[in-house]
Amino acid sequence: MTLCALFLACGTLLGSCASFDQEIYLAPFASRYSRAGGGTESELVAGAIRFRHDSPRGALTHWALRPLVSEYRKPNGDSLTRFLVPLGTIRHAGEEHVNQLLPIWRYQSELEANGTRAWKFLALPGIFWSQDSSGRVVRAVFPFGGVIENFATFDRIVFVLFPLYMHTEREGRHSTNWLFPLFNRTTGAGGTSGRVFPLFGHNRYAGRYDRWFFLWPFFHFQRNDLAKPESARETNWLFWPLVGHTQRGSYDAWTWLWPFFGYARDTETGFWAWDGPWPFVRVHGGGRHPPSEERVRFWPFFSRYKGDGLEKRNYLWPIVQVSSEDYPDRIRNAQYVLPVWQRWDEVAADGREEHWAKAWPVYQEHRDPDTSRVAFPALNPLWHLPVIDDHYAWIYELWTSEREDAHTVHHDRAWGGIYRRERDRFEDREYWFGFWSRRGFREGGERVEAKSLFFGLLRWQRRGNDGELDWLAPAFPGPGWPLERSREELAPSRAARLLEEGARP
Repeated sequence: MTLCALFLACGTLLGSCASFDQEIYLAPFASRYSRAGGGTESELVAGAIRFRHDSPRGALTHWALRPLVSEYRKPNGDSLTRFLVPLGTIRHAGEEHVNQLLPIWRYQSELEANGTRAWKFLALPGIFWSQDSSGRVVRAVFPFGGVIENFATFDRIVFVLFPLYMHTEREGRHSTNWLFPLFNRTTGAGGTSGRVFPLFGHNRYAGRYDRWFFLWPFFHFQRNDLAKPESARETNWLFWPLVGHTQRGSYDAWTWLWPFFGYARDTETGFWAWDGPWPFVRVHGGGRHPPSEERVRFWPFFSRYKGDGLEKRNYLWPIVQVSSEDYPDRIRNAQYVLPVWQRWDEVAADGREEHWAKAWPVYQEHRDPDTSRVAFPALNPLWHLPVIDDHYAWIYELWTSEREDAHTVHHDRAWGGIYRRERDRFEDREYWFGFWSRRGFREGGERVEAKSLFFGLLRWQRRGNDGELDWLAPAFPGPGWPLERSREELAPSRAARLLEEGARP
């Protein structure tokens, strides 16, 4: 359909309605126009409704009823639908399908090599339903009863009137619970364990750990990392809350009135640490061979952490944060003064640079070698969340400027689309409501400048700087430019100035 029906009476009188293959621009009410870089876009109700096609008569690649729902489609058939953002998604990727509205439900299915489809369904208040590749179906309704397989870290969970009875299996280890967590017996891989809570508990896995408690939470004793050499094994005990001790080789740590006071040291590495009173004061010395983490905290006034490639400072937590990350795959520096200022700069191992900054609520920008986006105001005080901005920011953003395809494709837009500019190496188009529009392109090696006024009732073009003025047929409601963009490139030097300096053709 065209928007001609909206102006049927005028169109009848004028006999010059814009056709299906021509642009109509009546923002913020309804528009259909050619996007820089290829394809077309239609907007209605200031951008609340949006459609994109890969060509004037091509396939639909995107549609949205913002902020409620949107969908992006790929040529290979994959698609991603978002609804009630950020909670709901529907994703089709190859043979996999995921449908979820967190935390209400989640459904996942995948076509297996044998041609059967395995799937899982979880939903509140505690429904689990799944089918494996053999076609076997298991069900559970929490807390009444059922079977759950391959969930979290467990291979299998069976329960009846939880917490009355529950049986779990994980990597050959079988654990049976009655009146969870009061009574437990575990057998299979790693040996036998059990507990009568809170009187007594013994949890062991041969070659990994051996842990005891008596009159929980008062008495605890553990030996961990049993597969390692004697010097690397850990032994700790705790008489809660009075005193506790941990030892691993030359590392020695004590705690008093847990968790309020603690001290640790390693005589070989030089590492030392003091906690107390928790959570206000914490000081760690980094050690020498090898260097370990360093930490200083006088909460909430100041804290500093250094270790594993990360160095981070906080002032008046959580208001001011400065961090530096140096990892094999990237280097990243960030500064935050919440909620008014956020910025990070990142350089990947291949030299690719990326930058993001937000001065809330004034503006935000994101830039990488291929794309960029600048917008103001930026009323969302959260971090860099393009999905949130795509669904909600159109309501309040007065100006957005986007760059694609190594910054050779430009999309500039004022609120509701009342002003828009679409530029690439072939054309430069501008729109003000329906009153005025301009199109610059090349045809037959000549520069052509076309303009439209008063909803396409007056249209003309001029070739070159000194060419004669040619009147074009009216194309109500205008501007009537063809949806198919010119395929003749602008002169290289001129195109470079347009794209780099933002000059008009």
